[in-house]
Amino acid sequence: MIKIRLGIIGLHNHYHAYPFAKYLKQGIPEIEFVSVSDERKNFAEEFAKEFNAKSSYKDYLQMLDNETLDAVIITSYTSVHAEQVEECAKRKIHILLDKPISTTLEDAQRIVNAVKGNGVILLMAYLLRFLPPYLKMKELVDQGVIGKLTSAIYSIRIPAFFIKDSPNADNLGWYADPVKGGGGGFIDHGVHFTDWARWFFGKNAVDVNGRIASLNYTYLPVEDYGIATYRMEDGAIVTIESTWHAAEWYGPMTSPDRCTLTGTEGEIEFHYQKTPQIEISSRKEPYKGRVYFDWTGEDRYEICYRNLLVELADAIKKNRSPHPDATDGLKALEMVLGAYKSDKLNETVKLPLEKGK
Repeated sequence: MIKIRLGIIGLHNHYHAYPFAKYLKQGIPEIEFVSVSDERKNFAEEFAKEFNAKSSYKDYLQMLDNETLDAVIITSYTSVHAEQVEECAKRKIHILLDKPISTTLEDAQRIVNAVKGNGVILLMAYLLRFLPPYLKMKELVDQGVIGKLTSAIYSIRIPAFFIKDSPNADNLGWYADPVKGGGGGFIDHGVHFTDWARWFFGKNAVDVNGRIASLNYTYLPVEDYGIATYRMEDGAIVTIESTWHAAEWYGPMTSPDRCTLTGTEGEIEFHYQKTPQIEISSRKEPYKGRVYFDWTGEDRYEICYRNLLVELADAIKKNRSPHPDATDGLKALEMVLGAYKSDKLNETVKLPLEKGK
C-alpha cells in the first residue's frame, strides 16, 4: 500500500498538533508522518524526535520544497493560514486545516479559491463532527427522536489562564494577539459551535445579535467573553456562549461545556465535561422519561484526532470532498464575525455579511 506522506506546518496550536502527532506515532495505516516545521527551530526538532518524524524545518517553504509530501496538517496561528494554504495548494498538497479557517472573510475566500482552483482537498479540523458523543446526538436528531429542531443553547466557559502559547509556556502568547488570533474567547471556541449549529440544523444563519466583552481578564488585549443569538433559515434560534472568563479553579475537564437542544417532541441535554454526557427526554419510545448515554476513555475526547486523520486519508484515496470542507470553514467564521459586527454596531446584523463591510 502506497502511504500518504504527511507533514505538519506550525506548532502554535499545540492543543491540536500534539494529539494529531500522537495518533500518527501510534500508526494510521494509510499515513506516513514525514516532517514538521515551526519557526521556533527547537520546537520543531524536539517534536520530530518525540513523534518519529524523519525531518524538521524552521521554514515551512523549505519543507514543502525539500520533502515529497501528499498532505499537511496546518496548526499555525490563524492569521497565516491563507498564505500557507495557497503555498500548499499550488504544490497540489492536500490539507487538514486547524480552526478557525482564518481571521477575515477575505482570507477565508482566498483559501476556498486556492483549494478549488488547484483541485486540492481541504478538511477543516472541527473536532465535534468526529467525536462519538456528538455523532450519537446527531444520529438521534436525524432519527427524529426530539422532532423538528426549534432551538439550541450551547455554552462553554474556561479560564483564560488555561490557554497557553506552547506546552511549557506561562502566558497566552499568540492566542491573545488580536492580529494573529483574530479575537479572543469568542472566536477561539465559537467557530466550533457555529459549525456545530450548521451541521445539526442543516441550515445557514440569516441574522445575529452579539455581545462581546472583557469581564474578568480585563488586562488582555482581546475579549474574554462572547455570546450570540442566531436565527436560522427555518426560523430556529441558536444561542452560543463562548468564553475565557471562568473562575480560575476550573480545569480543562471540569469547566462547563453543555448544550440544550430542543425540538417539537423533546429535548437533549448534553454535558460534555460531565457524566453521563447525554440525557434524552422525548415523547417518543424508547426515549420517554429519561434515557442516558455515556462514553469513557479516548472516545470521550482524544479519538476525534484519529478520526480526522482517517477522514483525510479516505478523502484523498477516493478523491472526494471531505466533511467539513473550506466552505464550511468560511460559513462558520462568518457567523462568528457577524457577532463581533453586531456588538460593534449595537444592532442585528444580517447574514451572509456584505463583502467589504
